[in-house]
Amino acid sequence: MSVIRAFRMRPIYDLLLRGTTAVPVGLYHLQMATAEQLCRLHYSPGSIKAIKARLKTLVDNGFLQTDSIPTKLFKSPFYYALDTAGMRYLASVGFDTHESWRAQKEMDKHSLFIEHSLELNDILISAALVHRVDERYRLEGFIHERVLKRQPLTIDWKDDSTGKKERFTVIPDAYVDFQTTGTKLHLRLLLEHDRGTEGQHFFRKRIRAYIGLVKTGNYKRYFTVDKLTVAFTTFAGDARVRQMRAWTEQELKRTDESWEVGSVFTFTGLSQPTTATQAWIEPRWQLAYAEHAERYSLLVHE
Repeated sequence: MSVIRAFRMRPIYDLLLRGTTAVPVGLYHLQMATAEQLCRLHYSPGSIKAIKARLKTLVDNGFLQTDSIPTKLFKSPFYYALDTAGMRYLASVGFDTHESWRAQKEMDKHSLFIEHSLELNDILISAALVHRVDERYRLEGFIHERVLKRQPLTIDWKDDSTGKKERFTVIPDAYVDFQTTGTKLHLRLLLEHDRGTEGQHFFRKRIRAYIGLVKTGNYKRYFTVDKLTVAFTTFAGDARVRQMRAWTEQELKRTDESWEVGSVFTFTGLSQPTTATQAWIEPRWQLAYAEHAERYSLLVHE
């Protein structure tokens, strides 16, 4: 007669949920993730089978739920999100499990939302691992769009070129805070990950909202910082980067914005999945202005 062992939370499972001291990022922080993404965060690629087995154990015991994104030709890799037992466990160790974390909500999302969330994860994971490739820098923390959505930034702003008053709600994909090790120097970003699907009208409206955010200074009290960078990433190729830069420059010129406002925006195209070196150390970022197209690193200034 076989004996069924009761599940016991062990470190090998716990780190998948909430990360480690060295890399304090897990499913709790990412909202949803694939096995490959969690493996990349905490293990070498050769550990993927073990990670999938551990994730299955967590699913079988009600800590996680899993699904895949249906496509016309095949099913995509499974992705995982917290389930009821997982949320109860995290609440018991002091994590905020707000009502917006209701388990079934993660499985009811539209495929485009899920695809965007998983692409965003690749950017956030690269940020979490930056200290491994350059010990001068580390991710101090990030706030996911799901959390920012609870109290969105609302801006009332008058367009000086038209006299029209507009109200914008700004919810970036993430707020990211890098720190230079051993100093008080920080690089704080409002991260927007673009999938190459948004047309000019809505993209420029997004830029207009960020211009309003910068000019009103509303972000200072919200994030308790004096300076922010609005960083756009994409996996859609260099042509999309050029398009985003051009649309942003057009919007800046339309209202005759100053260099101080315009230089807040920066853009890069990355391979998927990107690496910490590619995304944050290499000189890959560009401002919106065509006459200032030189590429630079967001973190390294030498």
